[in-house]
Amino acid sequence: MKKKSNKPLLIEFFDSRLFDLAVDKLVTVKEMEGMGWMDGGGAWEWRRRLLAWEEESVTNCSFLLHDIVLQDRAPNRWRWLLDTVAGYSVKGTYQYITTTDNSLERGRFDVVWQRQVPLKVSVFTWRLLRDRLPTRDNLLHRGIIHQDGTSCIGGCGSSETAAHLILQCDVFGSMWHYVYRWVGISFIAPATVGAHFQHFG
Repeated sequence: MKKKSNKPLLIEFFDSRLFDLAVDKLVTVKEMEGMGWMDGGGAWEWRRRLLAWEEESVTNCSFLLHDIVLQDRAPNRWRWLLDTVAGYSVKGTYQYITTTDNSLERGRFDVVWQRQVPLKVSVFTWRLLRDRLPTRDNLLHRGIIHQDGTSCIGGCGSSETAAHLILQCDVFGSMWHYVYRWVGISFIAPATVGAHFQHFG
């Protein structure tokens, strides 16, 4: 994708939340390149300290911008990859969806969004699978607590991560033994939350 150097940075590179948090929303791509748009570069100025998932979005943006080559005379336009000549059309998109052999790719954990499941359960599961819960380990990485306050709340002495709380903790993780017995299955829990979700599901 090519951008003119005299146009403001478009939101296509930005998570919309990051765009809202940016100090200068009118900065150009050329100006950002000059300030440094790699992770931690001067191009990234925020109105407040970023959360962990927001920092991850910045890293993704930096990765996308890394290979951009600025060309002053290149047209500034969107390009539809399914038809680079004529561009986007409803007809072309419909034909692609109905004739392609490739199934449309979905996120591995999109199945958590079910109408039969209470929304708060889906939100909790989505945050858990993406390690977005306010565990002590995550709070440490965000600079909210100190290193000496990361021990599991269950008192087992291990670091409090989502995987530890849900699967490995002697206090909280032991509930799975009762769940398996209740549904009548013999099961060895995987080491990661994502693998557990896929196997148990």
